[in-house]
This record gives sequence, C-alpha cells and structure tokens, in this order.
Amino acid sequence: MIYRGLFGLILIFTTIQPLAAASENNDTNTEKSVALIIDASGSMQAKLKNGVKRIDAAKEAVETLINNTPTDIRLALRAYGHQSHRRKKNCKDTQLLTNFKPIGDNKEEVISKTKALKAQGYTPISLVLELAANDLKAEKQSKSRIVTLVSDGKETCEGDPCAVARALAAADASLVIHTIGFAVDVAARYELQCIAKAGRGTYFEADDADKLAEKLSTAVKTIAIELPKQIKVKEAKPGNIELKNPTSSRHKIYDSETNKEVGELGSVITSVKLPPGFYKVKFGNSFWRGIEVIDGKTTTLETAIIKMPNASFRGHEIVDWETNEEIGKLSSRGKSMNLLPSSFNVMFGKLAKKLILNPGEVKTIEAGSITFKGLPINSRYIYNANGQEVISVSATHSSATLPPGDYVLKHNDQEFPFTIPKGAGELNIQLK
Repeated sequence: MIYRGLFGLILIFTTIQPLAAASENNDTNTEKSVALIIDASGSMQAKLKNGVKRIDAAKEAVETLINNTPTDIRLALRAYGHQSHRRKKNCKDTQLLTNFKPIGDNKEEVISKTKALKAQGYTPISLVLELAANDLKAEKQSKSRIVTLVSDGKETCEGDPCAVARALAAADASLVIHTIGFAVDVAARYELQCIAKAGRGTYFEADDADKLAEKLSTAVKTIAIELPKQIKVKEAKPGNIELKNPTSSRHKIYDSETNKEVGELGSVITSVKLPPGFYKVKFGNSFWRGIEVIDGKTTTLETAIIKMPNASFRGHEIVDWETNEEIGKLSSRGKSMNLLPSSFNVMFGKLAKKLILNPGEVKTIEAGSITFKGLPINSRYIYNANGQEVISVSATHSSATLPPGDYVLKHNDQEFPFTIPKGAGELNIQLK
C-alpha cells in the first residue's frame, strides 16, 4: 500500500470505520469504564477561530459531557501538561485527577478538577497512554475499558504513541483507545489517527466546544470488540519507507520499539527496506512518528520543503509552535530544508512568523535584506510597526533579513523608518 503523503493516509483512516470499534451494544453502562484524558499543554492557550482559548473550550465540553452522560458509567479523569511550564520540558507531567467512580458519584469532582486546569506544559502522549491503560487494569468488572484522549498537538517527548497504542491493545482485548483532535494541524491529525487505528479505536475531530462535547459523548459510548485471533499463514515480508522530494539534508530512521537507528533517507538513498513494524524518522530536531511498514508494501513520506533565498548569515531558527524548541535553521549557508508537515514559527530575531506546512508543499519565505551604513559599534535596535523589538544591528552586524512590513531603526535619538516590500531583494540606508 502506497500512502500518498499524510493526506492520502488521512483519507484512508477517515473513510473506513475501524473494525474493532462499534456503537454501544447490549452491554450495560456499569460494564464500561472510561479513562478520560484532557490536554492541558501550553498549546491549549491558543485561541480558536471564535476567540475562545482551547483550554476554556475543553473545560466547557467536559462539563457538558458529564452533565449529559448516563450516571452509571464509571469514569476517571487524567490530565497532562498542567503542572509545569513548557520551558521546564517536563515529560512526566501527568496526573490522575479523579479515580474511577460512577459519574453520578464523582460528577462535581470531575467538573471542578477540570475547571482548575492551567494549560502550560509538554505533551507526553506515550506516557499518558501507558498510565491510563494501567489505571484501567483495576476495572476488572468492566467488559469494556475505554481510553479517550483529547489533544491539540502531537507527542513532544520520547516514545512513539502509535507503537504504544498497538502494544496496549494487544495486551488487553477489551481495551479501546479513541482520540479526538482538537483544532489540530496535519502532523497532529496523522499521529492521533494512527493511535486510534493501532488501539482499535476511532479518530474524531472538533474545532469548538460544542463539537468537542459531541465527539466526547460519542467516544464514551463506543466500546471495544474483541477481534478473532489472526492465524499466521506466512512469513512477513519486508516493506519500504520512501522519501518523496528529498533535499540535501539526511534523515535518520529509528525503530520505535528499540529506539535503535536502522537506516537513513536523503537525496542519495530515497528508500529503505525494513521489517514490518513502527518507525520514526528525524527531520531536523523533530520526529515523524507512527510510520508503519506493512508486509511487502511501500510507505511514502511526503514532506514539505521550505526555502528562504535571502536568508541571513546569522540564520533564522525554525521553532516548533508547541514547545518553542528549535527544529532547524535556515541561513545563507543552507537556504532550504525538508520538514514534517506541521505548524512552525520562523524567527527573524525576536519576531516570529507562523508557518503552516502541508504534505508536498514547497513554500518560499519572503524576506528582504537591509544594510545600514554609518552604524556605531554599540547595538541599535529595529522595531516593527507594533513597537516590538525585532533585532539589533551594529557596525559589525550591519545587515538584517526581515519579512515584508514597516520598521524603524532607533539611532542617536532619531528614528529611521523603512519598509521591506514584498519581493524585496537588498536595501541600503545611509545613516546621518
């Protein structure tokens, strides 16, 4: 099976219902236990299209769910990312906030604990899935044990959540893992779909509080079905991971279970043969996780490519929008690179420009170079139209590369306004 990039894989996942999940059947609610996991990572501070913060919409959705769900369903609440700011890079930031009880008994506690969440940290999805499955082990009276994960982003820590989900599902035939992508980008959608598929569950998507409440309600009412054991009739054949449209950069491949390097992709070697299983490929300082090699098939990775023809010699960091971690860097020495289709910030000094990349997209970042003549040794600062300090210049660093817009250089109690027009090349300003 050849996946035509992320979009092709998304279409496959969303148009075919998982074989191992079904609507609520004759089981009573008392035979069902639900581990509800809420994302409280730093990215949940971002606003939705209606201006409401994601975390506030999630709190509203949980309250709606709890007020409209049968009171005998056993539910526990777990959150992640709420205890440590993301600058601490805490990959163990998760907490079981309420133990399993019938919703009728812990309704107020679940609502109050949810309302108290502060979105600020990392997204340790692999760890959270393992802990939630472990929480459910004590629920032996329940024929159906459901993990429902809400996330607005992808894994930001070690591990591959797809491989984890498959291992957990294999260890417990009554476990099902549903995922809900909340205002997600391409990379997060891919990863959450992969988790649900590997965990015998269903992927849902929402972009506001009402839709999130609706999808939560559906997920809670969906149970796991024990699949018949598969009979192994032949030896599994190796498959391939293929990189489409590579640049000069090289990308190491790791086995998701052992974390061992097993190959490398690039402009010279664009395809690597590997045994069936889950792998992750490194792009810059980030990983494309949940890449599944299937028996005798080719899995094609369709990345995005970014270019900045006027990149500065000082460089422009490409920063992960969730963690603010540097993923890569463009400069006059390297003006293009492959990236995981996702959301990033391109840094021009202290100025961040949002960059959303889709599979197969080649995006050129517009920027112009400005050089000042007559600068002193001491630094002088350039500000944008909003008065934000952008970058410093001096006699030794007299040039800056900036995106199109209006700016001003403050020098000797004077202001020197200038504009970087679209399609600008190199500009020069002589200071008085």
